[in-house]
Amino acid sequence: MRKEFSDSTACAVIWNWINLFVMPLFIFISGYFSRKKEYKDFLPSIWKLLEPLIIFQTIALLFYKDSITMRDIITPWYMLWYLLSLIYWRLMLQFIPDKILNHTKMIIFSTFCISILAGFFPFDRVLSIQRTLALMPLFFCGYYFRDKNLYLPDKYKPLCLVFLFVILAVLFFYPHRITYLLYATPYKSIYGVVVRVVAFILAIPMSIAFINVCYNTQWIAQQGRMSMQYYIYHALIIPPMSAPIIPPLILIADKMNIPMS
Repeated sequence: MRKEFSDSTACAVIWNWINLFVMPLFIFISGYFSRKKEYKDFLPSIWKLLEPLIIFQTIALLFYKDSITMRDIITPWYMLWYLLSLIYWRLMLQFIPDKILNHTKMIIFSTFCISILAGFFPFDRVLSIQRTLALMPLFFCGYYFRDKNLYLPDKYKPLCLVFLFVILAVLFFYPHRITYLLYATPYKSIYGVVVRVVAFILAIPMSIAFINVCYNTQWIAQQGRMSMQYYIYHALIIPPMSAPIIPPLILIADKMNIPMS
């Protein structure tokens, strides 16, 4: 979160609300569209993830670091952790034998347990290990949903919208940024365990609700095919775009007397 917004109650609540489902949804969809491949097709698919990871990590190290350490080299910059984690998850999917992968409940339960336990170990952003283990259940949930229709009947769409706004309203009772929703660091207390469990309970329902309230057009569907490109490039686009927008937003917040934490 930008420094200008770090003390804003409203922004902290919106930040928490977004982080409850945005990356979980992205990872869930990644699992939804992942398949086991023939080995001649699998390696090129991994390289498509590894290539931008190497390129953008190199750019980040050259332009954002005054001095470069080994830790910097093996710690994905900003949003690049997702590319590395996706490589891990797809390797797991590819090499887990089908006779094990077919036990859906066992895999989901096992990955959920690994996710909760991972927070007790000193894994952090290095090699994206903490996030890979913490968010792994969402990838495999998406994979097992691959034969299911994520779209609900139209009569349930208003309920999806209400559900999302209810979660947003509830979050105003805790108007502080919940950094555990980044899944990047170990637990510092039992509070971290509670956050991770509750976040998982809400992540998939919120993700499916969000999918169902999104306006669906052919153009949007076509853009969805380019979501990886948008994800990679958004770090280069957002900062210059946000510079002229943030001061007016802060002024509006002040005029509305939005409380500060």
